[in-house]
This record gives sequence, C-alpha cells and structure tokens, in this order.
Amino acid sequence: MLNRRDDTLHTDSLKYATVVLVLLASTVVSLYGFSTLPWPSMNSATQTILLAALAIGALTALTRKPPFVLGLGLIAGLSIAGGQAWPMIVVAVLALSAHTLGKWILGQRTPTDWTVPLLVGMGTFGTLTGLAAYFPINYPGLYAALLSLPLVFGHTDAAASVRRILAQVRTERAPQAPLATLLDSLLVAIACLHAAVAFMPEVGYDALAMHLFVPSQLAQRHQWGFDASTYVWAVMPMLADWIYSIVYMLAGETASRLTNCAFTLLVAWQVRNLTIWAGGTATSARWASLFFLSTPLAFAESSSLFIESTWTAFVLAGSLAILNASRFTSQVAQRHSQLILAGLLLGFALATKAVTLSILPVLLVLLLVQYRAWIRPGVIRALLLGSLGLLVAGLTPYFSAWFLTGNPVFPFFNAIFQSPLWPSVNFEAPAIFDKGVTWDTLYRMVFKAPRFIEGKDGAAGFQWLLVPTAAVALLLGTNRKAWCLLLLGAGAIVLSFHSTAYLRYIFPSFALFAVVLALPFSDHRHFPRTLGMIVGAVLVLANVLFIQAATYYGQIKPAALFSAAGRDAYLAQNLPIRKMVDVVNALNVGNRPVAVFAPPSMAGLKSDALYASWYNVKWTREVDQATTPPALLQRLRQRQVNWLIIDHASTPTAQRERLLAVSEPYAKMGGLELRKVHQVPLERLLNPDLSDLEGWHLTEPSSYDASRKTLTVTVNTPATQRVEVAPGQSFTSAVSARCATQPTSGRIQTNWMDAQGRFISASIETFDCTPQWATHEMTVVAPEEAVVAIVYASGHTDTPVAFKSLSFRQ
Repeated sequence: MLNRRDDTLHTDSLKYATVVLVLLASTVVSLYGFSTLPWPSMNSATQTILLAALAIGALTALTRKPPFVLGLGLIAGLSIAGGQAWPMIVVAVLALSAHTLGKWILGQRTPTDWTVPLLVGMGTFGTLTGLAAYFPINYPGLYAALLSLPLVFGHTDAAASVRRILAQVRTERAPQAPLATLLDSLLVAIACLHAAVAFMPEVGYDALAMHLFVPSQLAQRHQWGFDASTYVWAVMPMLADWIYSIVYMLAGETASRLTNCAFTLLVAWQVRNLTIWAGGTATSARWASLFFLSTPLAFAESSSLFIESTWTAFVLAGSLAILNASRFTSQVAQRHSQLILAGLLLGFALATKAVTLSILPVLLVLLLVQYRAWIRPGVIRALLLGSLGLLVAGLTPYFSAWFLTGNPVFPFFNAIFQSPLWPSVNFEAPAIFDKGVTWDTLYRMVFKAPRFIEGKDGAAGFQWLLVPTAAVALLLGTNRKAWCLLLLGAGAIVLSFHSTAYLRYIFPSFALFAVVLALPFSDHRHFPRTLGMIVGAVLVLANVLFIQAATYYGQIKPAALFSAAGRDAYLAQNLPIRKMVDVVNALNVGNRPVAVFAPPSMAGLKSDALYASWYNVKWTREVDQATTPPALLQRLRQRQVNWLIIDHASTPTAQRERLLAVSEPYAKMGGLELRKVHQVPLERLLNPDLSDLEGWHLTEPSSYDASRKTLTVTVNTPATQRVEVAPGQSFTSAVSARCATQPTSGRIQTNWMDAQGRFISASIETFDCTPQWATHEMTVVAPEEAVVAIVYASGHTDTPVAFKSLSFRQ
C-alpha cells in the first residue's frame, strides 16, 4: 500500500516537474517576444475597464448585490443616459422571445442549460428572416409580430423566465472567497467595456460594407436582392446578419451592435459552462471566462458588427451536444437527443459561416471514435432527425447560392463550379495572411499578428503562449473531456489554417483554448495555487494592456455615447462617408445606383452601391474598359448612375480625371467628394448622322446614298441598330425624314428584347412625311427585363421614306 502511494507521489512529481519545465521554456520565449513589442499607451478601452472595475468594486463593498447584477445596472444606466434604452429593450425582448420559442421547439428535450433553447430560438428567427428577405414584406410590423407570437402563445414559459431573472436581480450576494469576488468584478468590468463600445456609432469596414449594410437594405428596400453580380457576398451564409436585421428593423444600428455584444458575452458564459462540464471548479471557470473575454480579438468582435461571436455560440453549443452524445452522457435516450440537437445547432453554425466546414470533420472523428456509446436501438431515427435539422437549418443558403449563381459556395472554388458571375479561378484570400501550421505558429500568432489579422502585434492575446504548458498538463492527466476539447480546438486551427491563417476563422478555438488553459488550474498536482494565480493574473494584465491590438474601431468617446450631436461629430471626424450616405439619400431621387470609388462603407444607403472593387467584378471591368470620358459617361448612363462618391486619395489618377470630366462637384467632406454625373443627353447610336453604315443593319432592297448620306426604307425593308439598355432607362428617339417619292407615313420605332433575345414589346409612333426634311421625336422608357433596344429607320407603308439622321439619346 505504501509502495503504491509512493509510486503515485513519484509520478505526480514527475508530471509536476515536466509541466514546470515547459512553463519555464514558454516564459523564456514569451519574454523574448515581449522585448520586441512596443509598450502600449493607455487607451480608452483600458481606461474604461479601470473605471468599471473601480465602480463595481465600490458598489460591491457598499451593497449586498453580486457583481453581475451591478454590472447589468451600470449597462442599463449607460443606455438610459445615452438615450439608447429602446435598443436595450428590443434586444432583451428578442432574447426572451427566442428562449421561449426554443423551449417550445425542443419540448421535452430542453436541457437545463438556458443557452441552448436561446440559441435554437435565435437560429430559427434568423432562418425565418432569411427566407422573408426574398420577398418585399420586411417591415417593422412583421418583426414586431414575429417576436410577439412566442411571448403570446408561450406566455407561461416567458413569465417564468422573467420571474427567474427578477429573482436573480433581487438576490443578495452569497458568501464567497475574496478571489471569487475579485474575478467576478474583473469579468463584469470587461463585460461593461464590451457593452459600452456597442453603444458607439459603427465605423467598422466589414460591418458597413456587409453586416450592417444588409439589415439597412432590408429596412430601406424591404427585401434583399441576392444579386451576386452587384455584391459578391450577396448569397453567402448570413444567418447572423438576419438576426441583426430583426432588431435593426425595430431599433436601428445600436440594437444590432448590442445583439452582437450579447453573443460575445454569451460565448463567455458558454466557456464557463464548458469548463465546469470538463471537470473544472467554479474558480477555474471564472478564469476561463476571463481569459476569453480579455482577449483582444474578443473585444474586436464587440467593437464592430462582426458575425464570429454568433457563429462561435452555435459551434460551441453544437460541439458540446456532439460530445454529450458519447459516453459522457449516461442515458442512451439522452445521447440520441443530443445527436438531434447537434444537427440543428451545427446547421445554424453552417448557415452563419461556411468555415464551419473545417470544424465538422473534427467533430465527426470525435463522434465516430466513440460510436459504441451512441449506436443503440433508436439511433437511426436520431440520425435522420439530426441530419434533417442540419439540412434545413444549414444548407438552405448553399442551395440558394447554387440556384442563383451555379456555385453553392460562391465565389469560392469557382474553378470547379464555373459560375459565370466570377472568373473561373478559385477565390484567394489576401497574400498578406499566412497559410498552414508550423512549429512556431503560436508564437507568430501573438508576436507577428499582422500576418494573421488586420491588427497589431498582440491581437491574438497572450494565452497562446501558455498552450504548450496546458496541453502537456492535460495530456499527462486523465481528463478525457479536456482531451476532446484540446483535439477539437487544435483540429479546427489546423484545418482552417490550411487554406488561410486568419484569426477570425478560428474564433471558436479561442473559446475552447480558454477552457483548456483554465482546467490545469483545478489540478494542484500540476499547478500549485499560487503559481496558477500569478500566471493567470499576468496573462489577463497583458491582454488588457493590449486589448485594442486587434481592432482600429474600439475607441470610447463620452460625447458620442451621451448625445446625438456627439455621435454626428464623431462620425464627421472619423468616418465622413457615413454622413455622405445621408446626403446621397436625400438627393438621389428614385434611389438609382450610386457609383462608389471609395471604401465600401455604405450601410444606410437606400439604393444599390456599385463598388469599383472585387465586390463587383463586372462593374469594375466596365469602368476599367471605359478609357475615355465619353465611354465612361456611357457606362454610367447604362447603369442609371446620377451620383458618384470619390475618395481622391485611393482612386487612381487616370480614373479620377475621367470621373471628374463627366461630373460636377456637389459636396466635399475631407478627402471624399460627392459629384453629380453630367445630365447632357448621351447619344447611344453609332453613326446617327448616317455618315457611315457601321452599326447599322440594312434589309434588302433598302438603299443607302453615300454622297447624300441618306437611307431610303419602307415598312418591309427597314434599317436597324442594336443598343444595350437597362430597365427604367429613358430615351429620346428622334429622326429627320422626308418623303422619297410621294406623300406617305413613316415610323419612329424601338423594339425591346430580353436577355434571351425574346421580344418584350414595341414603342411606335407614326408621322406624316413631307417633301421637306422634318424632325420627329418620341420619348420611351425601357420596360422591365429589357436589355436590348432595336432602333428602326422605317416607313409605315410600302411607300419609301428617306432618312438623313436618327438619334437615340439617353
């Protein structure tokens, strides 16, 4: 007995020594890396954390309320002070309604973890919104009704949820260790930062180009066009954007940003739950949440309207369901229920971001390795229902993309799918990002972060430097749950980095490795309590100091938080293009497309935006081929563009000069200029004066007199010319004609054809000719689906008519 105990102590000592050696090696490497970094200056985010921590600490000492309740009170107070209480209320109603709907969908399968029905309800709402986006029915009333229905029909569950929340708010703080209170206070302080930045105006590139642009278009135009020729990302999976659209309809931009922030905080709660599920203590669960929430990338996700937090929430919930379908769940029936739940949640993840495809193989391996745990009677039904959930929830956007473009993952892998809307090459990520995994990837993620994200060194957070230590500690232990989390997080990184080493694509791994790092803190055989506290404190401190390393948008400006005038001034100073959008909306009568030769930050625009970038390869090609001002003016007219937004700093000189030549200035904000396209009528015919027959098609025996430059035609022998048009374009068709032999009638005629060359309609006016030359005009508008106009020089009878000019001016 004593020998066995001595052997155990000896083994534990060896494990401890191994872990300490790895930690020392990691410390040396980390110190070298830190020596290469510039010391960060005090920024508004760090200041906000300090102020929030002081406020929470003081209130905790003065009251009997838990820090989480106090933090919620601070956020509510901030919303009221800034006049943003309504967005907070709408987000809360969305959460309550989604939770109620999720409980109804899950029925008896509803787990005790409240996050699961919440996510099921959110995913369902987002899916319904994505389907509604195909039709012009998207008005605030529709979404008010959508959120109200679960609350009305499930009022019992909704009321019970409200009572539980109010009970938590009224609860006095339970006695706990000072360390637990300190960690709770730090967590709440950082959560307050995430919430505060969500109240700031949106200035993020991706958000204004896509994630806020889609909700604003849905609100302004009442449907989404799914036009991949105008926006290359128009048919990509957008479940998160559909969820943001719900609250945008009812409470605008701030509500969407708060929803995104709420998902980030939800992931922090999931990290806590995963830590406890994997055998961690309440203290290690706090550390894990703190590691995640203090990560600069996590703050970047809250600082602008991204989708990775929403995506990660679905991935974590679906992954836990897969793990619970194994031997980690005692009852077979519960394992089968977890299979069904996993299919639905991972389907929502797939409908949010296609990168989910790099995580699914790892989950499949984990599931198959433990097949004996779930292959039991009834498994066929569970697999069928789970597959159905994955199919309906996850593959809908891919089927839609395939139908609309010919490529289910448009524009990716187009060398395989050959969609005509994108070059027949595979889409490549920017070359500035690395590919693959090497022995020093973790080090480079931290200290060479610009190779992995649009940020500064330290953007990934410094917890990655401790991954080797934590991995060794876990591998030397017997915690199978921790092994699964380690394998899942590492596998997702390897598969994602195989194509592009981009940090946002591995955001679920950030959450998983926060758990992996915290779990050894629970095992004092590997990490003595004091050593664990020191390492954890240093890590959190480093992350907080560099918390703005992953974003250029996370500034907190009190004036912009507390007044509308301050918000306007903030946008005018930091992103004047947002104010330019307001000006364009007021001037752009008819909501015609706006040509944008500037950053694509056009969220809020009431019309389509034509970007001269890879967002719109067809338009970019048209602009590049228009090498003269007249050619460019013709392209603009073809697209019905009346307004241009030009960034003088980024637009190439030759292109800028052509743009200036065909437009006149209207407004200027910083380096941006709003210009109006010249309204001089544009002749669309080639050789309208008949000086040459190029462009014209003659029908025998019509004749052309080259010396007099006249055409002689009849109703059966017209001359025609083909012109490309677009629906809604207006033209003035004019002819100069006279009788060729005797009095008769002539025609002004335009036939309209669709993309398949099918006849749509004809615009015809007749005139009586005279022996003298006379001019006759007709105004026409291209009908819907018209892409070609056939312009005629024609008589109205068999008696010939002479023409000396024809015009078709736009």
